[in-house]
Amino acid sequence: MKTLSIADLVADPDAALSRAREAGPIGETEMGPIAVGYDAVRAMLQDTRMRPSFPRILERMGVVSGPFYDWMSGSPLDMEGDEHRRWRQLVLKTFTPRSVERLRPFLRSAADQLIDGFLALGRVEFMEEFARKLPSLGLCELIGVPAQDRGRFSGWADTVGLGFNLVLVSERIRDVDEALVQLLDYAKELVAKRSREPGDDLVSRLALAATEQGVDPDVIHGTVAGLVFAGHETTKNQLGWLIAVLSEHPQEWERVAREQERVKDVIEEVLRFRSAATSIGRLALEDLELFGTRVPKGHYVIGSLWAANRDPATFPNASSFDVDSNRNGAQIAFGAGAHHCLGAALARAELQESLVALATRLTCPKVEAGAAFLPPVGINGPSVLPIAFEARSPTR
Repeated sequence: MKTLSIADLVADPDAALSRAREAGPIGETEMGPIAVGYDAVRAMLQDTRMRPSFPRILERMGVVSGPFYDWMSGSPLDMEGDEHRRWRQLVLKTFTPRSVERLRPFLRSAADQLIDGFLALGRVEFMEEFARKLPSLGLCELIGVPAQDRGRFSGWADTVGLGFNLVLVSERIRDVDEALVQLLDYAKELVAKRSREPGDDLVSRLALAATEQGVDPDVIHGTVAGLVFAGHETTKNQLGWLIAVLSEHPQEWERVAREQERVKDVIEEVLRFRSAATSIGRLALEDLELFGTRVPKGHYVIGSLWAANRDPATFPNASSFDVDSNRNGAQIAFGAGAHHCLGAALARAELQESLVALATRLTCPKVEAGAAFLPPVGINGPSVLPIAFEARSPTR
């Protein structure tokens, strides 16, 4: 079995993953097995003989201690079993489709206000002026973070997000640790305030759980910090990919401008074609076999979401951006199983409302020179995305 190296993935991820998938559903990396077939990735994520263990990945990257390492070791991303189910039930009370639907007018208004800031210029650095701002506005509105604090949250979340990029984490860990400490300190203050002055928001419910249900306060603080990070970082990068992908498919941009109901299918295809999360890992709790590959207890398996979502056995036109051909509801950009992203409904609403607002007010953007992208391992997307466009007539 030929080893799929990190260098291969960084240099040309689609080609490297395609070669690996053609050789079988399970490949090999320097860090252990990697599931690359759609069925193999989905099975891995649903297999109860494996569990998340992000700290093991950090250890492979040379990060073995510090605030970020400790936070990840006790975070919901690393929980399992009854503990994880109790936490998820608590948080899901806010992340319901109904609560997210109520948020859509706010999201559309926020998107329009951001567009107002650059529409007349005809060009903008999209990541800085839109993608960094919109997700934090939506999530903070939902969970109850005061408006005056949302800018700081965005900055902290940007830096903490570097901890999830396997190429950058070791060189930026000091920055990540510092930002996380500030984010956790603020979360403690916010939870304490909501304990005294509760409202109809997630932080208030979490604060109540800390006192009435015996939930560990550190878990509550870490959850608030984690939700702000997760809801910001992944959607920020996905918004960047949305623009980068659709800039090469102007016909779909124009169609959304004319037929807004098509936005849901377009977003699903963007998520399949290029998701912000490139992969998810699991630790084997016992000796097991996965699609013919033996995985010893204590070994780590990586599931490539990028490879799964480009599997021709599942998607008719897998290697191309094709809204109609690949519309089967099978993309797994949000994962699968017990740890399926609980913010998926919010992320979809943010992406859909953003695209409608952008497409109806801007012509299809063109990516200009100077665009840069994070290494395609872990969480990935544009770091800089300058675009040019024309403002549409207000009557259109």
